[in-house]
Amino acid sequence: MDFSDKTLQGVLAWYSLIHIPPDEVPQALKEFARVLVPGGRLLIGFFEGSPGTPFQHAVTTAYYWSVEEMGHLLGNAGFDVLDIETRQDAGKRAHASVTATVR
Repeated sequence: MDFSDKTLQGVLAWYSLIHIPPDEVPQALKEFARVLVPGGRLLIGFFEGSPGTPFQHAVTTAYYWSVEEMGHLLGNAGFDVLDIETRQDAGKRAHASVTATVR
C-alpha cells in the first residue's frame, strides 16, 4: 500500500480480499497492520466457507474463508479480533465480517 507506516486509523476491506489467492492473504493482512496506528481498526467482509476453497464469482475466481482461519491469519499479522458477525440468507452464500484492532 502506498502509505507510510502507522498513518491510518482504519482500513475497510469489504469483500476486497476474496479475489486474492489464499497464499497471498497473510501478506495483505500484514500490510494492513503496517499502515495502521496502534489500536487502529480493520473491518473485513468475506464469504464464509472452507478456507481457501475457490468458487466462480462475478469477475474472477474468489475464495472462501472460515471465521476461525481468518482469525488465525489476523492474529499472525498482529491483530486482535474484537467482533465477529455471520449471516446465512436462504439460497445464498454464507457471509462473515471480522473487526480487529492492530496491536
